[in-house]
Amino acid sequence: MLKVLIVEDDRNVASLVRHLLEEEGFVSSFSVDIEGAWGSLTGEPPDAAIIDLGLLGGESGWDLIERIRKDEKFSTLPVVILTASPPDQVTDRAHELHCEYLGKPFSAPALLDRLQLAVRAAGRAPGQRSEQVVLMMGQYRVEGSVHVPVELTRFSDAWEAVVRDPREFLPVTDAKLFSVADGQMLVNAAFVQIRKKDVTAAFTADASRALEA
Repeated sequence: MLKVLIVEDDRNVASLVRHLLEEEGFVSSFSVDIEGAWGSLTGEPPDAAIIDLGLLGGESGWDLIERIRKDEKFSTLPVVILTASPPDQVTDRAHELHCEYLGKPFSAPALLDRLQLAVRAAGRAPGQRSEQVVLMMGQYRVEGSVHVPVELTRFSDAWEAVVRDPREFLPVTDAKLFSVADGQMLVNAAFVQIRKKDVTAAFTADASRALEA
């Protein structure tokens, strides 16, 4: 059962979102401003958050999202931005901050779809397990964790399922990017997304170490 933090200054909208989530079996909490939301995050951390961009007292939801992404404990938290702002003012920045976007007014199926997309993109969907991997991408090597179906215990089967998934990008947590040529680490990030078609080979971390031995 996933817990979702709703950050919304319009109590009618918040009540509607809460009702829709509870009908689908989610547990939710509610805040109207940044400090209240941060208290909820640090007190009883949720599994995901739905955040409006216009909050109580003129505060900006962007400020909360930036704060979330800069904190190591919450940097990969699934976030859905729920706002009446036009898409051209939201989508690029939402993508940069690894958030899903949903405009108001919205339908129940659309809200649930965006929430599930955000949860899956962060690798927090039920029925998945974390696997330490090494991914080869031409001139680069990526080391980190990916999430694969829990029922597929052989990595070859699990990786095939990941490749068959229609999404273009693969989320990798605790990711390190190295140059193949000299072994220099180029990137060290809590969360990155890589294009699956760029991956030329994939190994478990244990198998990679065995090959190097």
